[in-house]
Amino acid sequence: MKIGCGSVVYREHDIKRSLESIRNIGFEYFETQSTNPWCNHVIIEKDDPVKFSNMAKSLGFKGITALWTNEGALISAGENCVETIKRTIMWASAAGIPVVNFGDGSKPFEMCEDEAFKIYTERLLSILETAEKYKVTMALEPHGTFSLTSDGLIKLMSISDSEYLGINYDPANIRRKGYVETKNGISAWKSIDNNESETDVLRKIISKVRHFHIKDLDEKYNCLPLGKGMVDLKGCMAVLKDFGYKGAVSLETEGGMDFETTEKLALESYKFLRENVG
Repeated sequence: MKIGCGSVVYREHDIKRSLESIRNIGFEYFETQSTNPWCNHVIIEKDDPVKFSNMAKSLGFKGITALWTNEGALISAGENCVETIKRTIMWASAAGIPVVNFGDGSKPFEMCEDEAFKIYTERLLSILETAEKYKVTMALEPHGTFSLTSDGLIKLMSISDSEYLGINYDPANIRRKGYVETKNGISAWKSIDNNESETDVLRKIISKVRHFHIKDLDEKYNCLPLGKGMVDLKGCMAVLKDFGYKGAVSLETEGGMDFETTEKLALESYKFLRENVG
């Protein structure tokens, strides 16, 4: 497996300084985001993908594992999201990034599930045409109305048997059993009913996993160094190993820390990964 770190861990900080820290800690891979303004480490309308890739190589990285797209919550995103994601795929391809991460998004309260699934399906099938052309995998993260259960993930994956559709699994999201729902510019966490553990869900969809986010949470769902919280990370690592997963395992938090605290969390987490990832 490839041990990586998401630049979103350092999302408030300059990308080059953040990548230097990530590399100095020992990570040989990283992923980044174009989820402006949440994390503006990549702005596809402005940044040159080849220059970005060359910067990563100059810092000693072996590769960039994934790019989270802007407007990536397909159900709740605006009408322009399909074109935005297609441009992100082309940017990722030019930068040598093999995976673009996205989510299903939250279903508006007044919308029925069938209509939400229809919107998701139509948008994704259009996006997959570009993904297949540029040979970039679209990886769905459990991050919305449908995707936080095994049944929901299986249904979302059933839309297409394309080799360029997979899952960016995040066990902490399954453990939290909730997603951010935004209405009238106000965001709040919404919980779902699900008795499955993060390892239960992973076992059922492991064949579709193409990228893996790893983060740990305390009881109030604040991010901690890996191995310090309540997410069954070791159990998930065992499932990955048993399956023979060879992709990226990428450290993620939701940012919000000063640089020194962030670097300490990344260092402690790197040590956990070195000890537990095969």
